[in-house]
Amino acid sequence: MSAARKSRRRRTSERGRESLRVLATLTAQGLTLPWAALGIGVHATTASRWRSRAARGEPVVRRRGPRVRSLSVAACSEAARLVQDTHGLIGAETLRRSIPGLTRRAAAAIKTDTCRAEERDRRQEAERVTIAAPGILRGFDAMELSVGGVRTHALIAADGCVPYRTSWTVSPSYDGAAVADILRRDFANFGAPLVLRLDRASSHDVPAVRELLDANRVLPLHGPSYYARYYGQLERQNREHRAWLAAAHGRLDLDAMMAALNGRWRRSTLGWCTAEEAWHARPTLEVDRDDLADDVNDRAVRLRRRLAAPPSPQDLSWRLAMKQALMDRGLLRIEKGGWC
Repeated sequence: MSAARKSRRRRTSERGRESLRVLATLTAQGLTLPWAALGIGVHATTASRWRSRAARGEPVVRRRGPRVRSLSVAACSEAARLVQDTHGLIGAETLRRSIPGLTRRAAAAIKTDTCRAEERDRRQEAERVTIAAPGILRGFDAMELSVGGVRTHALIAADGCVPYRTSWTVSPSYDGAAVADILRRDFANFGAPLVLRLDRASSHDVPAVRELLDANRVLPLHGPSYYARYYGQLERQNREHRAWLAAAHGRLDLDAMMAALNGRWRRSTLGWCTAEEAWHARPTLEVDRDDLADDVNDRAVRLRRRLAAPPSPQDLSWRLAMKQALMDRGLLRIEKGGWC
């Protein structure tokens, strides 16, 4: 080792020991390690590592960065394939032990780059569905709650374009009568939407609900079985509901919650408007409901013939027919390269 290098290492070690003395002074004055570490300009983990080295009699400060090891293209490619085959579940240490000559740092870097590339490709292939205006589609879902140890349900209806909750109630039972009652009040107070998105709960497909939808010329839209992501907007809203109720320490006040979420929360996705402001600024919809229903039914019949599928208002043919009919009328947009 050259004299210049020895001298540089000695000066670095002396600065490290001086930093440790300052650190000891700060911690003696009552500062915690993270705050004391800020006083010497390093992170708390770095300060802890320096103290451990000093206690072992080792140089306090070492050369920054790992030793560089050359890796073959074949080893990197094999590591990337392992990450892809396991869908990113494999850990960096397991990856290191699977590929000869691969360091843990390199394994972690390869895993990060591969997962990032896969996520970028997934987003490029994803589709983002946009409802053109409020009032076109409304979602309905229930959220199970426990009040005083008693199981109950919050039944909530919300617009599909803006996160405006139109109606809500707490019901001890989640049956067809309760669903029909809240939907009847919702349609009376906020107008009937063109489409009502429902999951496959048995209480959503009862005569009372079907008769209500038929009377208001509302088309039901059911997603695929066991595919909660189809109702992603409702699931995200339920997450907001649970977070608000958890912060309220068990106080079940849906009116206060909806007043905050609808009228107090300004959202960047709405141009920094509240959901209530966006709802009241909605345009008037001039859509012939009978023509829309006939168009969806005709398209669904033709699609069933092509797909050889049995007729059902919940099947794939019905969903595709509704999607095409809404897009033709400019009520629905689908963009390639979604970001969700």
